Parts: sequence; structure tokens; C-alpha cells
Amino acid sequence: MYTRSRVRLAAGALALAAGLVSCSGSTGHTGTGADAGPPRDGGTLTFATDKEPDCYDPHVSPADITAVVMRNVFDSLVAEEPGGKFVPWLASSWTLSPDGTTYTFELRTDVRFTDGTPFDAEAVKANLDHIAAPATKSQYAASLIGSYQSTTVTGPHTVQVRLARPFAPFLHALGTTYLGMHSPRTLRTQAADLCAGGPATVGTGPFRFTAHTKGQQDEFARNPDYTWAPANAAHPGAAHLDKLVIRYLPTGSVRVGTLRSGQVDAIDNVPPQSVGVLEADHRLRTTTADLPGLGYTYFFNSSRPPFDDVRARLAVRYAVDLAPLLKAVFFGRFPQAFSVLGPSTTGYDRAAQGTWGHDPAKADALLDELGWTGRDSAGYRTRDGHTLTVALPFVPEFTVTDRRTLDVGVQADLKKVGIRLDLVQSTANDYLPRRNAGDYDLIGFSWGGAEPDLLRALFDSEQQFAQGGTNAARLHDPQLDAWLREASASGDPALRRTRYADIQARIVEQGYALPTYVGRRVISTTGAVHGLTFDANAWPLFRDVWLNGRG
Repeated sequence: MYTRSRVRLAAGALALAAGLVSCSGSTGHTGTGADAGPPRDGGTLTFATDKEPDCYDPHVSPADITAVVMRNVFDSLVAEEPGGKFVPWLASSWTLSPDGTTYTFELRTDVRFTDGTPFDAEAVKANLDHIAAPATKSQYAASLIGSYQSTTVTGPHTVQVRLARPFAPFLHALGTTYLGMHSPRTLRTQAADLCAGGPATVGTGPFRFTAHTKGQQDEFARNPDYTWAPANAAHPGAAHLDKLVIRYLPTGSVRVGTLRSGQVDAIDNVPPQSVGVLEADHRLRTTTADLPGLGYTYFFNSSRPPFDDVRARLAVRYAVDLAPLLKAVFFGRFPQAFSVLGPSTTGYDRAAQGTWGHDPAKADALLDELGWTGRDSAGYRTRDGHTLTVALPFVPEFTVTDRRTLDVGVQADLKKVGIRLDLVQSTANDYLPRRNAGDYDLIGFSWGGAEPDLLRALFDSEQQFAQGGTNAARLHDPQLDAWLREASASGDPALRRTRYADIQARIVEQGYALPTYVGRRVISTTGAVHGLTFDANAWPLFRDVWLNGRG
């Protein structure tokens, strides 16, 4: 986001907009607040969430949960604050060449991986080269550093990173867990084991990955030597907790029950129907953080009928009555989305608000125009003897129940205008080849991230699934490509704001995707838990957490 030489990048000017991760809530509870006293060391925090990573290597996995869990193990070169400011972490300072293609990083000299390996310039090179290597089969991290060319070690703790072209989101990419630093020793000797998690995973982070029980939980122990927290941390030293346990409980009511009964100390993704109950419990604290990035969104496969025609895509959008669906499914907790970017995302275009909505008459007119004028015995539209049928494949293990309920509501709305939506249950082994081959009509997912360049990963024609990207709409839109690439290369915040507004408007105009609701992370903790914060992506951080009143 720049053309500067030999200037340390505090990066405040890099922000396109406030882009804050806004937090609300902190209901009444006992043993918290000013009377809690100073932070205390010791104890075990048990945190329950809904999904287990399918791969624990953030260099490979695109999943948000992988980034959340593995942030406890992996540090980054820089840290991003809400609003887009970057502060030192493993890199103590950095500069950018005048042409915007070469970063020089000065690294801390006091950092070690938990296997004893020194963190140095060679470690940075090994990690960036590992991400970019085709053999790694990175599903996301490689796209975050799309213009990466090479890393040159110029001193024991100095590296030069060369890009093929200026790339404004590069510091953001470096600040994510996806570009966290593995021990070079494990990259050399145990690369094949990194997706499995457990002790083979070694970083410089505040915790060591000590145990993995598939389908149940992960355990992390404090790294006692940790003295290199990012500049924005509450304290620079080792974590307060002796141990962190992350349990995987996919059923929301079960997570709520374990919290209220004292079996866990904190739960993630509180079910909307349970938020009010937990807010009313004086023993607990419930906090909500707006999620930047892309909320749950349906992507239309534009490479094959019927959604290769913009009229079919818009017909679906007009047919779905989101407002009552969201109220029924989420109890009014999540507002309707009108753009593919959430309002807390840097670059969000507020002009999108309220620009489209439910209009079944327009849906009917568009479908008639497309020639789907017949009806079968079930009321579905037909043309030339074929029923208007579209398929949405999904993997139950990786999809929360509320979203499946929303899918069923969308299915019912589409039936009202004569579209048959088949919800096709798949295994992960069946789903991924089908998805990569484009054998679907629409799919739905969310994608977290504070940097609007995530739209490039989602809509650029070079980011197809089979190429390691996430272009779920299978687009080849030259205008969109040009804007996405211009925005990613520009160091001008005003130009980037304009281009991301153009991009969001075109996605709406062409109906490439159907955003549904603005995502929010809702976490509830016992009154003994203090210091839980969120990073720029609204992902929880445990480095500064401490427990009051028990060990």
C-alpha cells in the first residue's frame, strides 16, 4: 500500500478506512472488572468451539478455525491492529523499495522455536519458500502472497523479500496465521505430518502443541521462554495460562451446557437462540465481535447453465426473502448483508446498503424471459421437458446447523418461484474433487479477513479452485480482474477505496454472489476469565488471558 524507501512502515496510512473489529457486550458477572486485580499466572483454560481443523498446517489450510487454533503456536513477522495499522513482531522493523517490489526486514535476535532452533533469516526464507512451493499445495496462504518471487538472506537477521509486482496487501498477509513461522527443522523432516497437528507442529508462539485427540480436543502448554509478543500485546512475556485446552463440540446446545455447568471456561460461536440466556446469567460474560470479510454467501457457478446467464442469478436473488429467514434462524442477532464484504471490513462500500431485496414478481419475469414457463406436477418450472433444478453440495461436518437451516429456508423460497434446489450431502473426499471440477450450481461459505484483497482470491479469474484459489463463482470477468489487480497493486488508499467500491457494485449488479448476513463472533466466558481479546480478523487471542479465583 506504498512507494517509500528506507522508511519504517508504521502503516497507519495504509488503512483504507477505519475497518475496526467492533466489540460489544460484557454482561454482568461476578469476580470480574476492577476488583479482579492484576493478572495472575497459572491455571488451565478450556475453550470449546464448533469445528475442528481438517488440516492444522496454516500454510496449507484455508480454514478460519486453523488460523484461530494455530495462532497459539505460530507467530508472524508483523501484527495487524484493527484499522489496518501494522506493528513489529518477529520483525523489529521493515522498509520498502521505491518501486514497491522489495521489502527488507530486520528480525529480532532473541527468538527461538520451541525445539531450540534459532529464528533467523534462514527460517523466514524457508517458510516463505515453503508456502510458495507447488508441492505444499497451499489452498490459501500462497494466494495471500500472490506476487511473491524470492527471499534473499542478506545477514543473519536480515532478509529481502522480492515481489514480481507491487502488492499492497503484503504486510496484511504476513500478519496472518497463514504465514506464521514453522521451525525449519520440521519443514525439513516432518512436513508430511504438519496437517495432522500435535507435537510435530513447532513454532515460536506463546504455547507448544502438546497433544491432539482427533474429534475431541487439542492441548497446548505455555512456552516459558516466550518474551517476543507483538508490540500491541498487553504484556511482552510468556502466556499467563499454564495450559490451554480446545475442545470440539459441534452442537451449540452442548457447548452452552458445558459452559453453564462449569465443564469449560469459554465457548465460541454461541448459538443465536442461546445468547439471551447467557447474557442474563450473572456468572458469565458474553462478548460480540463483528466479523470482517465475507459473511455466509452463496456463489453461483457462472460457467454453466442456468447461472451462466445473469437473469437466472438475479432471479434467485429476487426470490429469496432474507429478512424473515434471518429473523427466524438467527433470532434477529445477525443483520442482513447487502455486499460481499462485511461492514467492519476495510474498504466496505456503505452505498450497497439496501440496494436490492425480495421481489418475487421480478424473479418470475426473469425466469419467464429465460423460457422456463412450464410447470411440472410439483410446481417446478420446466423448459423443453426439463425441470429447472440446481444443486448445492455441502459437507455436514464442516457446516454449522444454522447455515443448513438457512439453506432449507432458501430452498423453500426458490420453490415458490418454481426453482428446485437440491441440497446434496457429501463427504469431504467426494466434495473437494466435485468442487474443484466445477460440478455444482451454487455453493455457500464464509471467508474471514480484514483486508479487502480477499475479493481477489474469491473472484479473480486466475483464482480457480483447481489452481489453489477460491473463485467459487468460476468467473472470467475481465473488468473485475482489472479492478482487483489494480487495487492489489496500488499504494494509493483513495484509489483502492474507489476500486473496491466498484468491485462490490459490479458483483451486486451481475449477481455473481448472494450475500446473506453480517457475521458476528459471539463468545461467552465464565467470570474467572480475563484478558480475552480479538485480532484484526475478530479471532480470539489467548496470549494475554488469565484466570481469577482458581488455578
